Amino acid sequence: MVTGSCVAADPRALPIRIAGNFPLVHVQIGDEDVELEFDSGNSGSLSLTQAVIDRLHATPTGETSRGMDAQGNVIVYPKYRIPRVQIGAAVFADVVVELDVHDPSYQAAQVGQQGFLGTTLLKRYEVVLDYAHRSMRLISPDAARAEAAACEGPSVPFSPAWHGEPVTEAATDLGTVTLWWDTGTPGMVLSRRFVQTAHPHLLENSLTTKQLLLGGTNFGPVQFQIWDLSLPPGFDGFVGYDFFAQHVVCLDFPRSRVVLPTAAIK
Repeated sequence: MVTGSCVAADPRALPIRIAGNFPLVHVQIGDEDVELEFDSGNSGSLSLTQAVIDRLHATPTGETSRGMDAQGNVIVYPKYRIPRVQIGAAVFADVVVELDVHDPSYQAAQVGQQGFLGTTLLKRYEVVLDYAHRSMRLISPDAARAEAAACEGPSVPFSPAWHGEPVTEAATDLGTVTLWWDTGTPGMVLSRRFVQTAHPHLLENSLTTKQLLLGGTNFGPVQFQIWDLSLPPGFDGFVGYDFFAQHVVCLDFPRSRVVLPTAAIK
């Protein structure tokens, strides 16, 4: 059952397309209309395929950044400069983007995206994701009160250790877990390392927790997949597609919290 809703015809809402359990959104980059996967697990600005970089004649900065994927592979990302990026009504100038690069052993699922939209450009907004109505809204701090009400409801704070990224704690049958709210993950996932520590005799590749307490509300029962992951210390898994598909989710970056508008208490 889907809980919560947004007005599908709201002109402030960006339409999204759900493909392979991932949300795709159109972003205006220079004169190009580029369909990107919104990946809330990506703390960068934008990463673009080589084909898009070439069409845009993006300017190399000569710099690179380094990251680690969920399998522990270290990736080096060349950086480029883009004069203008527009996401809905929000316009960003002089944006540094990265080349979309993946380790050969851990490629991104291809669902038609031409790159990825991360969280960096969205940090001043409340980002309301409504998969049921295929919409994404960016609510600015100076929005009218009626619009800001879209992000009212049970809330859970971001973990300070993750410096403004959407990582929160939740109480489960296995104890407290730290989870990254990741639109780029195709389901609800726990790392095998965490599960084996909490439940050494569990050999299955999935488990169901009757309790998933967030902001004082129980969203259980929830089934988690158990994956072999090389996660950095400090978090244990992901809130992915299964949850976003069932609930409206507000990633309230200015207030460092996840809000679950009009969520049904079970």
